[in-house]
Amino acid sequence: MATRGSSKALSVEHEEWIASQYGGRRSPSSGGADNDQGDVRTEHYLIECKLTGRPTKPAKSTMLSTFEKIAEEAHSEGREPLLAYRFFSPGSVLANSQGWVDLVVRRVGDDVELVDAAWRYGDLA
Repeated sequence: MATRGSSKALSVEHEEWIASQYGGRRSPSSGGADNDQGDVRTEHYLIECKLTGRPTKPAKSTMLSTFEKIAEEAHSEGREPLLAYRFFSPGSVLANSQGWVDLVVRRVGDDVELVDAAWRYGDLA
């Protein structure tokens, strides 16, 4: 058992919370075993969880600052924020035919709502 408040305990708590949000289960090995990769499994997803910061030392992140800015702007217009990242990495398994990897970031609660609705209406079947 991890010591309360330790990085390990906070990571386990994060993984358990993500599992509960997506209706999945936390990997007992937290992705550390070859036969049980990733931190959280659902019927359709394999999720890797990353934790930055802690209650005694909040995170300082460019991604978080950028997302906070777009969230304020989006909410002022009655819209939902979405942060898009593009990386040029032609050797990546995720790259498109031009070598770009495109990712988006959204809040977990917003994502869960979208995923639930998509499954409910058959858009992800």
